[in-house]
Amino acid sequence: MFDYLWHGILGRPYSLHSAHSGDRSKPVVVLLHGIAASGDDWSKVLPHLEQQYHCITIDLLGFGQSPKPQWLSYTMDDHMRALQHTMHKFHLGSPFILIGHSLGSLLATRYATKHEANLSRLLLLSPPVYPPLSHIKSRTARKLTGLLLNIYKFLRDDPRITPDTFGRLMYFAPLPRGIIKQPSTWVPFMRTLKECIEKQTILQDIRGLKLPIDVCYGSLDQVVVGSNVELLARNKNVRMHTFLNTHDLTTRYGKLVSKVLRGKL
Repeated sequence: MFDYLWHGILGRPYSLHSAHSGDRSKPVVVLLHGIAASGDDWSKVLPHLEQQYHCITIDLLGFGQSPKPQWLSYTMDDHMRALQHTMHKFHLGSPFILIGHSLGSLLATRYATKHEANLSRLLLLSPPVYPPLSHIKSRTARKLTGLLLNIYKFLRDDPRITPDTFGRLMYFAPLPRGIIKQPSTWVPFMRTLKECIEKQTILQDIRGLKLPIDVCYGSLDQVVVGSNVELLARNKNVRMHTFLNTHDLTTRYGKLVSKVLRGKL
């Protein structure tokens, strides 16, 4: 009751859990994980960044060790209020690098539209870009995008889908399994899927940005439609990087991110 009064009625933003690693005297990199994951998802990437950067991982609203209010809609605005409030408390004096994976890439891009002056660079890893089907020219891409969106809708709407059945389905569907280990994350997951991924605005959000943006995705990614992601390259400040990888944040992904940041590609 107090939670709803303080955050719902009075509109106070949530503070998110964060963790720091690397040398705090180095330039800052803030990392935002994907849906149903947590800051721990960066464990294979951080070793490739910690010598050159002060790394800050954030558990997004509803996930990891951050608050998981069951009454919240988990819209993009809900996530952004908590993210902006948390980042403001870091008191970062210099522009920092923002890296987002999957859902985190959608949030990172939206954050950049509001606070571009705070950023020196933006990295979007495996962004699940799903334009309206009527806007997709490629028949193959249109069918694949429609299939993914139908899978998401089925997961949300079918009453037979529970954390238990979800765990079994994940052997066949390209979505994270960690959700079934935290029942309290089930509602945030389903609502974030609908409000942020299915109703995404990344193509509109990225248009007005002028800072350097690197987009990386694996050729074996289960939820990324390559030709959709390539639409981001219509912006002159966007560079694309494709490599052999799935959607997961692997050691190979860590090496790629390090090379991108060091200008070795």
